[in-house]
Amino acid sequence: MSILNTILESGLDENILATLSDKSGIDTNGVQSLITELTPRLLNGAKENLAGDSDSSDLIKMISNTDLDKIKEEPSKIDTLDNENMLAQLFSSLNENEKDVADELSVKRGFDASSISSLLPMIAPLIMGALNKQTNLNSKDTSNTNDITCMLTDFIDQDDDGSVVDDLMGMAKKFF
Repeated sequence: MSILNTILESGLDENILATLSDKSGIDTNGVQSLITELTPRLLNGAKENLAGDSDSSDLIKMISNTDLDKIKEEPSKIDTLDNENMLAQLFSSLNENEKDVADELSVKRGFDASSISSLLPMIAPLIMGALNKQTNLNSKDTSNTNDITCMLTDFIDQDDDGSVVDDLMGMAKKFF
């Protein structure tokens, strides 16, 4: 099961969607559509962070500490997590920033850029939680970051073509 599939099937129930919608001001269909579009970008950021020369231990720690099931149990707390730091880890290796992405999607999808900007940090824990759920990282010894980095990178880019977009878009088509 891919990360997007995990988010859409396991992490994005009606309560989470309603919470994200209420907190961002974007209707639930719009939230789901934006998550589908943003997940490949943010996962690519995670992949680049893990594959880069910099220390990825912060990202690994954030993934292993984020529990998708706990987010589902208390969706109202989705914006009280360490979301800004999570999002920064996902964007740190990309040649784009949150504002540019929000502006681009605002033009493309017709949603207010500030609403998209408020949604972005709430998507980060869903991605981190889905990565944790899929890799069962919280039950592994994360002290050997090289092994964990390789495992996460392989998982994110399942067909090893260097792109996560094709892996995730195939899954997204099943839902829309």
